[in-house]
Amino acid sequence: MTATEISKLVGVTRATVSNWRKRHEDFPKPVGGTEFRPVFDWNAVQAWLADRGQDATEAPILSLRTLLRSSLSSDDARALLAELKPSGSGWVSPGYTTTDASRVLKTLARAAETEGPRAALQAVADHAHGGEQNIALYRTPELVAALMAELLRPLGAGLVRVLDPACGGGSLLVAAAERGATELYGQDISEIQAALARLVVQADTEVDATIAAGDSLHDDAFPRLEVDAVLSSPPSLRDWAADRVHIDDPRWGYGTPGRTDSELAWVQHALAHLRPGGLAVLLLPAPVASKASGRRIRGSLLRAGALRAVINLPPRLPQLLWTRLNLQIWILEKPDPGAAVPDSVLLVDTAPAAGEAAQSGVGDAVDWPPVADTVLRVWSAFVEGRLGEAEEPNVSTVVRVVDLLDEEVDLTPGPRVRLAIDPGIVAGEADSALARLRARVAELAHASEAVGQVAPISGPAWRTATISDLASGGAVRILRAQPSRPAAGDEAPRPALTGRDIATGSPPSGTVRAEPGSPAVDIEIGDVLVPTVRAPRGHAFRIAGPDEAGIALGPNVQLVRTDPQRLDPWFVAGFIGGLDDGPVPGTTAIHAALHRTRIPLLPLAQQQRYGEAFRRVHQLRATLAEVGAAVDQIAEVVTTGLVAGALEPAASSALNEDISDRRGGSE
Repeated sequence: MTATEISKLVGVTRATVSNWRKRHEDFPKPVGGTEFRPVFDWNAVQAWLADRGQDATEAPILSLRTLLRSSLSSDDARALLAELKPSGSGWVSPGYTTTDASRVLKTLARAAETEGPRAALQAVADHAHGGEQNIALYRTPELVAALMAELLRPLGAGLVRVLDPACGGGSLLVAAAERGATELYGQDISEIQAALARLVVQADTEVDATIAAGDSLHDDAFPRLEVDAVLSSPPSLRDWAADRVHIDDPRWGYGTPGRTDSELAWVQHALAHLRPGGLAVLLLPAPVASKASGRRIRGSLLRAGALRAVINLPPRLPQLLWTRLNLQIWILEKPDPGAAVPDSVLLVDTAPAAGEAAQSGVGDAVDWPPVADTVLRVWSAFVEGRLGEAEEPNVSTVVRVVDLLDEEVDLTPGPRVRLAIDPGIVAGEADSALARLRARVAELAHASEAVGQVAPISGPAWRTATISDLASGGAVRILRAQPSRPAAGDEAPRPALTGRDIATGSPPSGTVRAEPGSPAVDIEIGDVLVPTVRAPRGHAFRIAGPDEAGIALGPNVQLVRTDPQRLDPWFVAGFIGGLDDGPVPGTTAIHAALHRTRIPLLPLAQQQRYGEAFRRVHQLRATLAEVGAAVDQIAEVVTTGLVAGALEPAASSALNEDISDRRGGSE
């Protein structure tokens, strides 16, 4: 068993297991694996944990992996998988009846019952492939597979026979069966994946799929098969051995793909297996839409009416992180000789539907349901001839084929979707952005006037005390959040304000889990919140208001809570804010600097006057940031509108005079 699996069973982090190994000489030694990925004897680890009061409940799927690793070689697992069949009581393997295989079959049945047959079978396939490093080989995420299958809706009851020529573990065939297909065919270059697909489809759908092993592009297992639909997420190959194919192969009716254009080979392979009017939905890397080497074939597909839609998926979609490439869904239709050739193509960019985080390619904040709903909505409108509804500003556009047949034949949706903007909507957005800018500028002028209400100081020098001294005297309390640990039971995380939230002026984005004896720190109105992590021009503090009250204190934040009868919070925060002017090399320096900050010892009424002045300075900075955001917004809206042809400069005489003056006069 690996250290990762041990951590999952015990409910600790991977780092905790690593620390156990370093700190405890009696921790079981590795019995296999490598220096960087050791494998341990699970029985020995269990005994070691029991001596220290740790309870580890063994999950069936991990028991299966442990048993496979200790009992069967990869070759044995491959042979077992090839012979495996479902039975009324679980699984049987008629041609592989060793004692070890019998134990594996029993454990497999238990894992399939608790965690599903797909997960259990995948564990066997992973071991047959050589270990966890190959997990998810060729696997299409279920959410994406479901969307691809839903795009076959136009076939209606005509969706009976489906082929996946690069079927992997069978996810797309399962999705097709769930939408009514009853004849399923698949092929995969990996014998292990082909065996897995056969078992997964049968276990999940009770359909006996016809699955073959082999290279579909060079050794098609179904050369004369004609299907209603092709669903596939084929591998992208740097060199698909184009020199091995026959020049007169009927599949290459749109042009022979070059050595690096395997995607266009898969596209034509799919079209060759479709009946007239049948649909192919393929998941392809985005560069296939624009690569110079493929422009001739793309042009042929367009002229024949075979390509119906290109759909950009959101960048860094979490379910697709097994590839570094952005991906597209291509929808193709086998031309019907008796039907009119389509003269338009649907282009869709799903980034706006996925949310702002997805558009920036940061994190895993893609909201998938709106993406799927948007794609299905505009695709249904397109195929039903409701072209006005198929075009949604900043999301989708219907482009005439003749407009795509230029020198590049670039089918990338993004640029053309951005050009398909409603002028009325853009003009309205520009007016709203300008109104917001004017309002913020007025607020900035008012804030700057308020800040200017100061006078030279007179009188004796201040007596001061450090924050640390004030804390010792009970005038303030300094609090920090406890380090977060794994939750026990059904304990739910609480929203928390982090240091980065304060530095960037953002709402709470973190979470914490309270533990017995170590409760979370609740923020109260008037608390001074100081980040220990700063943005380059970040905020030095935040005074908690109603929006922060009751939120938990998160990581990288120091909380200064004043006694309201002795200290004004804005007064204290203003002097803490002086920290932002000096270099701060790290969180330790910020923490120490806070404790050393000197606060004048003034009467409360005088503190409140200073506090109000500090509040006005803080408001001035906040208003300036809002003005900057409003400027950015109107600049983006107007620039986009001008570039997309949705807006034009007003033909006012005043504007023309201004332009003429800047150019040095006019004739």
